[in-house]
Amino acid sequence: MHDQKTLKASEMFTMIGLFIGMKVTDTTPTLFAQKAQNAFWLIPIISFLVILPSFFLLIYLLKKAQNKNLMELIESLIGSKLGKTLGFLIFLSSFLLMCLDSRSYVEQIKLLYFPASPTTVLFFLFLCVVFFGAKKGLEVIGFTVKTSFLFIKLSALLLALLISVEIVWQRIFPIFGSGLSTILKEGALKGSIFSEFFLLTIAYTSFKDTKQFRIGTLFGVIFVIIEITFFFFVYATVFDYNSIEKASFPFHDITQYVQLGEYFANIETFFMVFWLLAGFLRFIIYIYLITWIFGAVFNISEFEPLILPFSFITLIIGMVPDNSVINELLFRDMLLNYVTPLFVLFPVILWIVALSRGALKK
Repeated sequence: MHDQKTLKASEMFTMIGLFIGMKVTDTTPTLFAQKAQNAFWLIPIISFLVILPSFFLLIYLLKKAQNKNLMELIESLIGSKLGKTLGFLIFLSSFLLMCLDSRSYVEQIKLLYFPASPTTVLFFLFLCVVFFGAKKGLEVIGFTVKTSFLFIKLSALLLALLISVEIVWQRIFPIFGSGLSTILKEGALKGSIFSEFFLLTIAYTSFKDTKQFRIGTLFGVIFVIIEITFFFFVYATVFDYNSIEKASFPFHDITQYVQLGEYFANIETFFMVFWLLAGFLRFIIYIYLITWIFGAVFNISEFEPLILPFSFITLIIGMVPDNSVINELLFRDMLLNYVTPLFVLFPVILWIVALSRGALKK
């Protein structure tokens, strides 16, 4: 499925919009608020500025290499052994992040709808849906994301409009929260919250034209950074100073505030339907791309059958943390810090090697 080359810029734009844009609805705002308090909405901007030059450098190298995807580019520049080692590190770090992220989603589903059900059972059912979606292939995934994107984002926009009456602008002050140094430090350490940008480059040559990939990426990048910053800002101005740190699932919590007139007072279920759909699509993209990178590292061209064992391993690793607090504030926080240098540095290393070989003069 991955070599039919029917994808266009619109699919790339919408995949970025859901794949990365869904961070506004997970536990990332809570993680940031623990360190920067009411100024946590500034951290994604810093993280974005930290990771963006490396990502654009990678896109530049892919454009120069023309018909190569991420792994083919890496191996052509630094050799097979070093390239596969780097590819495996990218796979491993991304896979662990996906395991922890998926655990957070399952915890949120359990809290909202099935508080008495075992987390393991819910996690298993969640991954079953993700597996059956991912095995359909990238073209079907891209089409599904494209057709769902408008409805999901309109529901988010409606939520923002309805919640706007609860915004208290003064809550963003002091503008730097617990301190400018804290914001800069956390923003730099958490650059890997945008690591999904790099995973998408494994599909670089699967588009009808590589120019379509670059156009979709450019508009997608602009869209998600605006969306994430906007929603984090809304969270910061709706929740007061103390409740920001205690809101485990800000997106769910904020839906509790909205109502349509006196009769429709509890409409959070309407928004959660689109949230569930977007969450499934996000992890369908996630596991498909990660499995693809693994297949490229070990020269497995038909990698789709590996989605099933990776779904099972995701369940095992995702259940390692005792609860959602340890999962988010210990494991995910630590892993994001550790893998940020990898995603910042490896495109720079590739660029230096390409420059020294004269590969950029073509």
